[in-house]
Amino acid sequence: MLERAAPRSTRHSGLYVALAVAGFYFVADNLLNKIALGDGWQIFWPLNGVTIALLIMRPLRDWPLLLAAVALGTGAGEYVDDNPLDSTIVQRCLSVLEVSLSAWLLPRFVSLESWLRSPGLYPRFAGAVTVGPAVSGALAAAYFHWVDAKPFVAAFNAWALADAMGVAAVLPLVLALRSTQFSVLRSSKRCLVSIGTLAVAIAVMTAIFATSQYPLIFVLYPLLMLVDWLLGLFGSSIALFFACVMAVFLTEHGYGPFANTAGLGVSRNLAVQLYLGFHLIGFLPISILFLEQRRMDKELRDSLARTTVLASLDGLTNVANRRTLDSHLEEQWRVATHGQTPLALLMIDADHFKEFNDRFGHQAGDQCLRAIAVTLRALVTRPGDVVARFGGEEFAILLPGTPLEGAQHVAEAIRAAISELSIAHPASAANDAATSEARHVTVSIGCAALVPRIGTHFHHLVEVADQALYLAKRGGRNRVCVADPDSEAWGPGAASKKLRARIEGLRLQRRGLRHR
Repeated sequence: MLERAAPRSTRHSGLYVALAVAGFYFVADNLLNKIALGDGWQIFWPLNGVTIALLIMRPLRDWPLLLAAVALGTGAGEYVDDNPLDSTIVQRCLSVLEVSLSAWLLPRFVSLESWLRSPGLYPRFAGAVTVGPAVSGALAAAYFHWVDAKPFVAAFNAWALADAMGVAAVLPLVLALRSTQFSVLRSSKRCLVSIGTLAVAIAVMTAIFATSQYPLIFVLYPLLMLVDWLLGLFGSSIALFFACVMAVFLTEHGYGPFANTAGLGVSRNLAVQLYLGFHLIGFLPISILFLEQRRMDKELRDSLARTTVLASLDGLTNVANRRTLDSHLEEQWRVATHGQTPLALLMIDADHFKEFNDRFGHQAGDQCLRAIAVTLRALVTRPGDVVARFGGEEFAILLPGTPLEGAQHVAEAIRAAISELSIAHPASAANDAATSEARHVTVSIGCAALVPRIGTHFHHLVEVADQALYLAKRGGRNRVCVADPDSEAWGPGAASKKLRARIEGLRLQRRGLRHR
């Protein structure tokens, strides 16, 4: 079957993009040659680094059109700069060969984080920086030696070293534009900090390359590492690119420590290239280490946060566990004591839950507890309220700033909502004559609220709510029992012997039922 031709709109959009790329390279070529670099293109040429970055971002099928657009734009820029047509064509062909080789050696780019973690990235990056420029540089040197009788080594250095410098400096910068770091730096909060940091770094670099004092050149490397630490790869890539352009521009105009290298035994261009090359070689691995450290720190923080959340929740019902409840109780007790505000606690127990488990099995019992927990969370929604599993089939709800009447209202709403779940439990009617009509799961709730007194402990509130729960169970279940902790009978240490015996007997009876 014949494949369908690409839609006309797609073909036109591709053509428009190619023309836009050609226009960009035409303007960039003229600006670099006539303003920014001048003859400094023999030291540092950045456009090939941009091209390689664009290639590894695109699928292979897009390469021919992209390379044609780049060759058209740069070729037109060089031709209008009085370069012979035949020389321009040869140089563009060699540049296409160079960027194709270098891009083929690099991993495909999807995101900066995944690209920097590609296996063997640094050797592949080093190969892209050296192999492509070396092959095209050797061919270009042979061509210029044959046509213009230029020395082979000088021609090779002017082509290969300049292109290698440009690839090493510009490729990370273009890729960093697609990173999450760049999007963060564009935010209003970080933007001013980023601009200020880069402005200070550029000012220091201007001082380094504008004065002839050699000791200042050793400041550049720690400066770049500081920018990388503060702003990430994107910020340090900008700083390094500015360092290269500034070094070339000021050196070409007779400023800086490399303007006169007679005492060094090397040419001016080679001295600048050796100096910048050291920074370019050491820049990427250090930046990768910083990126990995940030990633590992973030993963560690996220892991600790997840662990903290898991440690605070009950594994079965996904509500707070007993430890979390005690922590909130202690904190809210202290707040309520200081502000003399009421603090309420509901103790909730599923009626005849042992019989439910015996009849339907533990899996059904777990599902029942989850359903109860979901209902509790749906009814208790204030930010400061806490729903917790107290243990077994018991739940507790902490209601800060809630008086006894409000807590009772919440308790009645919970009791009714659990009953309306209509979870089948035939054993409930047989075991409780007072609620013989019940044929589904119900809960008993003990409700207590008080304004804490100075010198008392939050366990007093738990004890009072627990006693109210036992009275609700004793009174027939599926009901709310409200305790008045301010009365003499409920006071700490002041409960009557009769009431204590009643509660203790009920506890023993309940334990006996559990262990049958």
